[in-house]
Amino acid sequence: MAPNIDVSTCALIVTLKSPFVGKTTTQVSELTGIPPRTINAIYGRACERGYEPNARIVKLRLEYLEDAPRSGRTREQEVVQEEVLQRSSQSRRVVYHCVESTQGSRIQQDQADEEAWVDEEDETG
Repeated sequence: MAPNIDVSTCALIVTLKSPFVGKTTTQVSELTGIPPRTINAIYGRACERGYEPNARIVKLRLEYLEDAPRSGRTREQEVVQEEVLQRSSQSRRVVYHCVESTQGSRIQQDQADEEAWVDEEDETG
C-alpha cells in the first residue's frame, strides 16, 4: 500500500470492489484518482489479511486495511534528535538559573554597598 493513502480511502476501495457494490478496478480508479495497480494491491492485501468478499455479513476491520510495519533497521536519527532536545532543554534551565542567580547576587551586593559603613578617618588618612 502506498504510504500516502489513509485507512478510510482503503476502506472505500475495498467496499467499492466488493461483490456487493461490484465496481471494476478502472471505475474505482476513476472515482478515487488512485492508480489501478494500487487499488488491486490494496484489495489483494485486505483479502490476504482475512477480508472475505463473499461473506453474508461484510466486516471491514482495521487490521485488513492498515499499512504493515516497515521492516529494517530503526532510524538512529530519531534517538539522536531526542537526546539533542533533552540536552538543549537542560542547558536552557542551567543558563536561566545562572542568569537568575547572578542578578540576585548583584542586587544583594548593591544593597550591601549602600549599607556599608565607611570609616572617614581611614579615607582621609
